[in-house]
Amino acid sequence: MFSKKTILSIAIALILALFIGYGIEVFDAAPDQPRDAFFTQEECEQAGFSWQETPKRAVEDLETGYCDTYEKYSQEAAKHNKVVFIVSIIAGLIAIILGIVLKMDAVSTGILAGGVLIILYGTIRYWQLASNILKFILLGIALAVLLWLGYKKLK
Repeated sequence: MFSKKTILSIAIALILALFIGYGIEVFDAAPDQPRDAFFTQEECEQAGFSWQETPKRAVEDLETGYCDTYEKYSQEAAKHNKVVFIVSIIAGLIAIILGIVLKMDAVSTGILAGGVLIILYGTIRYWQLASNILKFILLGIALAVLLWLGYKKLK
């Protein structure tokens, strides 16, 4: 059976990760996915999207294209995910360091695990957009920091 310290550690880890995740959304909100349907080229372009031509149809009065709302949204989402990634890495490393430095076992374990979850959250959000070199460098830095902290602080 889990002890109170274990439950407290798990609760702190989860709530810390959620707190940082939602905090990022408060200060840098994710772009809204377009939900409006644009049926004419004029409506589409007035809303800031691009109109994509399609082959002519047999019926002349039908529109000959569609509104591409995805491109603009995906560019905005990529920018937001980069912010999430950067803030998560910084906040996660701070939490990990704090978790190792603090002396109270249940609290420090929860903060440490929360730091790991925060880094995982940010990495998942940005992973598909990052280049392989960036992924390699960041993982190397994170591994070096964790090994150093483990070696110096957890004897």
